[in-house]
Amino acid sequence: METIDVVVEKIVNGGYGFARYDNKIYMIEHAYPGEFVKIKVKGNKKDVYFAEVVEYLEKSPYRNRTTCPHFQECGGCQLLDLDYNEQLKIKTNIVKEQIRRIGKLDDSLVLDAVGSNEINHYRSKMEFAFSYDKGEIKIGLKKRNSNEIIDIKKCLIAPKEFNKIIHETKKIFEALNLKIYNPKSRRGEFKHLVLRKSFSKNEIMSIFITKTEYISNYKKFKELIKQNIRANSIIHVMNGSDSVVLRGPYKTIKGEGVIREEFDGFEYQIPPTAFFQNNYNVTKKILDEFIRIVKEEKISGNLLDLYSGVGLFSIYLAPLFKHVTGVESNGVSVKAAHSNSNINSIKNTTFIKADVEEFIKDYNKKIDLLIVDPPRSGLGKEVLTKILQLKPKNIFYLSCDSTTLARDLSKLSKFYNIEFIRPFDMFPNTFHIENFAFLKANNSN
Repeated sequence: METIDVVVEKIVNGGYGFARYDNKIYMIEHAYPGEFVKIKVKGNKKDVYFAEVVEYLEKSPYRNRTTCPHFQECGGCQLLDLDYNEQLKIKTNIVKEQIRRIGKLDDSLVLDAVGSNEINHYRSKMEFAFSYDKGEIKIGLKKRNSNEIIDIKKCLIAPKEFNKIIHETKKIFEALNLKIYNPKSRRGEFKHLVLRKSFSKNEIMSIFITKTEYISNYKKFKELIKQNIRANSIIHVMNGSDSVVLRGPYKTIKGEGVIREEFDGFEYQIPPTAFFQNNYNVTKKILDEFIRIVKEEKISGNLLDLYSGVGLFSIYLAPLFKHVTGVESNGVSVKAAHSNSNINSIKNTTFIKADVEEFIKDYNKKIDLLIVDPPRSGLGKEVLTKILQLKPKNIFYLSCDSTTLARDLSKLSKFYNIEFIRPFDMFPNTFHIENFAFLKANNSN
């Protein structure tokens, strides 16, 4: 086994330690800046070599001991044993690098990352997979860069209630010998257990996802989960797709079938298959930032909210605008957005079920504020082109991927002044980072 000794320079997008040796670039798992490590190469893509640490010759002073029994094996967290202030610095630097390298923009636009008040047990949604291995049922998360499931006993970023539900679910599944879905053969029944928590209302939702509607031993299964699983709502989702975890028709086994979250008196009902931000405390900080800018910049008039989900931003900002239009392709979310407007007695919102690209083609109204919160892939070419034609006065761009954000900002910067880019740490202990960019139309626009 050939090994080499390298010094880690920095952490790059994807959470890898970056090192150079003999004119080659190495991406190293679980290696932090300043560490001196002995590594073994696992594979390469062109001139980039992916490696793992064989021995830590000199460890980072910011590396703490972790109390997670699954760390390094499980792919859920990458930075769990790194001092939190150091995590924030590293994330700020990752965003700066993407903005500079991909966006060809000035990295001083990137402000320091805003931290999360909670760094453990903070996630409001977790997707666990079922698997069957050597006669044993596993419920857990995938190994990094693998489809193998790690059987989770205790997850540190999940609310404590989730760990208890996993434990109880496993007992029920073993007792009833329920059929676990195998993605290779595409046979079996149970695929995922998705757990959601409302932090403001302290409600729990358990969602069981199966390939089809049929569940063998259904009566007994229903009886046992109602008795033993402490959740306000229990849902059964039927999902034939292997590419997306949480979608498809569903029925409610117990409870109201929605989870409720509240921010400053605004209440939101979130259906089982709808998207919602994953860290309550940091979402509140983003909302505060939105309000601050709208008030300071005296923005009012028309608000267009693309990828509007269940109406979180639309409804929260509605009292400050004349009219708000939300556009979302997920029908379940659009329905929820309508009822969320009603719950909050908001009368100046319109929610439209449409693909953003299709909708924006024919849109021609004046926009005072455009909010975009696109998927990881960012804004499509057509959407970007149309935005530049519509010339909204102000843009709030929220992104969970700094690479596609940098790409899109590069194009927008021809007509807009990027006021700042602020990272928000929505996902402590992982390399993921949420970013908020505020853009103002420049006068030549």
